[in-house]
Amino acid sequence: MQTNPVLERNLLALSSCNPGLSAIVGAVDPSPSVTFLTSKTNRLVPAQIVNNNPIPLHSKVDPEREGDRFLSIYQGTGFLVFLGFGAGYHILPFLATSGVSNILIIDKDFRIFRSILENIDIRSIIVDPRVVFLIDKSVSDIAGYILKHYFPVIAGNLKTISLGSRVNLEKEYFHEIVRGIKTIINSIADDYTVQARFGEKWFINTLFNLEKAEQSTVSINASPRIIVTGAGPSLESQMNKVKKIRGNATLIATDTSLPALLYENIKPDIIISIDCQQISYHHFFKGLPVDIPLILDLASPTLLTRLNRNILFFSSGHPFSQYISNNWRKFPFIDTSGGNVSHSAVSLANALGAEEIYLFGIDFSYPEGKTYARGTYLYPYFRSRENRFDPLEKLFLSFIFKNKHLIKEKIGDTFRYTTNQLLSYKERLENAISEYSSHIIHVRGKGLPVSIGKKQKTKQGVNHSNVLLAQGPAHCDWISFLKFYIDELNRLPEPFFPVTKYLSDLSQGERDLWLTLFPAATFLKEYSDVKIEEAAELLKKTIQWTKEKIYRLIGG
Repeated sequence: MQTNPVLERNLLALSSCNPGLSAIVGAVDPSPSVTFLTSKTNRLVPAQIVNNNPIPLHSKVDPEREGDRFLSIYQGTGFLVFLGFGAGYHILPFLATSGVSNILIIDKDFRIFRSILENIDIRSIIVDPRVVFLIDKSVSDIAGYILKHYFPVIAGNLKTISLGSRVNLEKEYFHEIVRGIKTIINSIADDYTVQARFGEKWFINTLFNLEKAEQSTVSINASPRIIVTGAGPSLESQMNKVKKIRGNATLIATDTSLPALLYENIKPDIIISIDCQQISYHHFFKGLPVDIPLILDLASPTLLTRLNRNILFFSSGHPFSQYISNNWRKFPFIDTSGGNVSHSAVSLANALGAEEIYLFGIDFSYPEGKTYARGTYLYPYFRSRENRFDPLEKLFLSFIFKNKHLIKEKIGDTFRYTTNQLLSYKERLENAISEYSSHIIHVRGKGLPVSIGKKQKTKQGVNHSNVLLAQGPAHCDWISFLKFYIDELNRLPEPFFPVTKYLSDLSQGERDLWLTLFPAATFLKEYSDVKIEEAAELLKKTIQWTKEKIYRLIGG
């Protein structure tokens, strides 16, 4: 049997970094629709045969010079996603650019890829540690890969670069890929913005809350019927309905709605707060009954943890909180991904095994130009700032009109405003509750309706029983845990270029440890006084910063 040395060399190189793909490509036949032309510079150019006509995937004159033009147009920095491979001439120039953190190559047909490997030596692309091939993958597979491996803080911006001749031959496939990438990138961009803004607060607040979290022995349960109150303007007109069903229901108040409830002499059973900013303290100026459990994110401001001893901490999606819950003391998980406290309150109600969840004051809009229900924090805050030039009404309107993309909707003889952010909150809540087994009742006011759906799934539902939420036992005292965490950081291999190779060489435990540091790294990159451009140096600086913060708290 004759051997093909080009194919063997390519498959051997591929097996060293992607044995699964090497095995698949090695087992398929080459594509009958692929032929090869010779350019004027004596380079093989793959071509696909369509209606008996060969369509070249690269320039028939000088494919390498064409590749240089790709580099000049797109610039060699960031996380690069190449749509269409051909023979990779358009990718080769980017390999010599140190600013490229990742190269993801997406194409459709294993047999076409086999044909390339049989005829053209592409080992220089295959063996580059930044390069990954995804051949014939679904949109969800590709989106999942990007979500798992794209970290903007170390990779930079993500760019898609299309090999037009190849993309045009598979328009539907590649257009779906582009739509999927845009969706996931929007999500990652939002997360990056939040990490940059709050990464420092999350970490420092969590550090200072550990002592209180070790001492907490609070547990909570609820009745089968649960009321959740948001702070939207509709809550004002819904107070009587809240009182009517209050007798046989557990009332979970968002921190924002608490003062409005107390103003009406309604005492909630549970209060939840998720904001890591100090402004959340404003919601408690009217007091906090000491017998009401306060449910706090581990990253909540320490001002809130001093309000009383009746606190149950929970772990959210913050990586450091999850690490603490997995390695020190198990905390209940509450979903904060909705970006607002009402979403998290509904998640809490579902976790408590509610059969029915009633939503009050959840408007996702400003009906008739009102921001919050009367009695909430903005009223005393703005009253303290008003004067004859800036009356209360003007301050409230300024709060609304600071939004750049305000949406106004007329409903009969009235109106309401909303924003893209509020609409995003609403969509996230709707997606979440569609997975709950609890029966959700959104008590309508003048705000936007929450779509519940005709049939709710049970994927995330819990058994409707008396669920007890509590914190598990601590494995050690909080100072010993932080010393353990520092020891783990000290054991991490020193970051090197390319960071893609560094991260891929780590064990799963080491990668999990790095995830706890990325929010702080994002903060340092965007807001610290010392600007760090090189990713490996940024990672080193982040470890140093993290250990300094811990030593400042515990000494050493």
